[in-house]
Amino acid sequence: MAMNAEAAAIEQDLPPIVVAEEQFDELSSVAERLVDAIPEVGLFLERELDRAKLMPFARMPHDVVTIGSTVSFIFGMTGRAERLKLVWPEGNIADHGLVSLASPVGVALLGMKAGETISWSTRYGDIRSLKVLGVERER
Repeated sequence: MAMNAEAAAIEQDLPPIVVAEEQFDELSSVAERLVDAIPEVGLFLERELDRAKLMPFARMPHDVVTIGSTVSFIFGMTGRAERLKLVWPEGNIADHGLVSLASPVGVALLGMKAGETISWSTRYGDIRSLKVLGVERER
């Protein structure tokens, strides 16, 4: 699949991300399952994991989004503020206030730090973005 110029520019402007070493194998397994079920999300997660810096969970800065983090962020050009908890795909996302790792927004949030912005291309070629405002992690 050819990448258009706008999508190529997004690839170059991606912020650095950090992922907990202890979660990497499970995250990789989720990505593999998603490639079959929701290819664009699975491939997005694989790309993010390929570029992620791994760090022991105990040393992760508290402003980095991990599974279980509650994240305040601005979604898209509308500037709509959101506050959601990132959960594994198996979590009950019918509850308000949760976002699954099996969604583009969930993948975009993973490993991001407060103050960073990320953009990605949807399967239809539309560009989406979000900016992380704050991160609360369970202790």
